[in-house]
Amino acid sequence: MKFLFSLLTIIMLNESCNSTKEATLNTREAETSVSNKKMQDSIDDQMVIEYRASTRGFFELITIKGDSISFTNDYNLKRINTFAIPAEEKEEFNRLLSELDITTLSELEAPSKTHQYDAAPAAFLKVTKGDEKFMSPSFDHGKPPKAISDIIEKILSIKSLFEKQ
Repeated sequence: MKFLFSLLTIIMLNESCNSTKEATLNTREAETSVSNKKMQDSIDDQMVIEYRASTRGFFELITIKGDSISFTNDYNLKRINTFAIPAEEKEEFNRLLSELDITTLSELEAPSKTHQYDAAPAAFLKVTKGDEKFMSPSFDHGKPPKAISDIIEKILSIKSLFEKQ
């Protein structure tokens, strides 16, 4: 009888421990997914998109960070114009950016190479996400690789909204 009672107690304790472990694991998974979501939100806030084009006598730098766009034509970066991006433009830009796999930026191929002998400004797109940097190879300003052409056009169109101001 003592043996049967001991066996029954061991089985009940074992089941109790298993359910406690499962509850603890489920709680940890939930906490991890919440912290990952928070980390993803902070990474998006830290994302910086930079478009740069230059050649002898021409320089253009456009930077998008958060809800603002900054641009300059000054090589010394002393005169930088910064404006808030309208919500609808920001939404469209985010949609285009979400369609791009930024890890493949370095693998893009330029459709033409006239920037290599100064016939066109050399341009590139750089995306900084946290500590990671992803950069396209240089291409002709005005003739980006097809995979990023919509994003480049959107960056230039947002800049043109504020260029005259």
